[in-house]
Amino acid sequence: MRKREEGKMSRYTYAWFAVLAVTVLWASSLIFAKIVFVELTPIAFVALRYTIACPILIPMAQFARRRQKPSVESRKHWKAVVAAGLAGPFLSQVMQYIGLNMTTASDAVLLLNFTPVFAVILAAAVIDERMTVTKLLGLAMATLGATMIVFNPAAVDPNISPTRLIGDIILIASTFFFAVNGIIGKIAVKSVDSVSLTLYSTLSAVPFLWVSVILFEDLSVLLALSPETWIIIIWVGIVNTALAFMLYYESMKHIEASKVQIALNLIGVWGVLMSIPILGETISLLQILGGAVTIFGVIMVQRGRANRHKNQSTEGFQENF
Repeated sequence: MRKREEGKMSRYTYAWFAVLAVTVLWASSLIFAKIVFVELTPIAFVALRYTIACPILIPMAQFARRRQKPSVESRKHWKAVVAAGLAGPFLSQVMQYIGLNMTTASDAVLLLNFTPVFAVILAAAVIDERMTVTKLLGLAMATLGATMIVFNPAAVDPNISPTRLIGDIILIASTFFFAVNGIIGKIAVKSVDSVSLTLYSTLSAVPFLWVSVILFEDLSVLLALSPETWIIIIWVGIVNTALAFMLYYESMKHIEASKVQIALNLIGVWGVLMSIPILGETISLLQILGGAVTIFGVIMVQRGRANRHKNQSTEGFQENF
């Protein structure tokens, strides 16, 4: 009995280490993107990232399907899977990295915490989830924090240029589309295992990503990429995407979903800490305060949802950082 309890405790501890690793990996994705944007355009980066991740996700999905036999019901949700791919890996990711290219990495990692806020608003509208006082206070705090971040004059851009402001707005819009992805994913994951959902939604997005590269960017830049840039792209595709998702979903088996979602707010902390020494960015006291207010507001929102669903087991479908 004691050994069984120790085994459960060790799995729980390892799961938390996995969550921490995921937060570091997803935060570093934005830093890596800033580095490669010197040679590579945003949509091409996203397209390469998910194209590289797909071959890694395929065996993971096959293993998951052996453990959970696909039901007839799962075939009915193919539209939801495609919609999840368009909202998440396509629209959300494209907007996220276009916005990142126009603003600072520290702004980006702090504003991306806005996804749960939109998730609560959409849940109230789409799946009739009750809006409580705690949620409303959390939404107000998150909005205030985001405003402090966006209108903070960064040292690299002290005059709040239109480019940086537009980039921040695009980033916030990207969190809305990933919240849409989360609502759709929550519906689809009832009959499709989470890894397969990630794979198929990604596969459905990849063609749209490459068409967007052809239409809006210069495909020839791929021929001029340095070996260092290719190493970063391959690393992000395999480690920051495929491996990170494997760790993320594995941790969800041992830790409550609401706790994992709250822990993912560390992405903003790691991202800011990385952007200072690696990218040479500086962060002001107002920006730090705005990030703290945003994260605290998001935690209030998530705790409000957790209290309502504390007896339910749900699987998250978080931002593909």
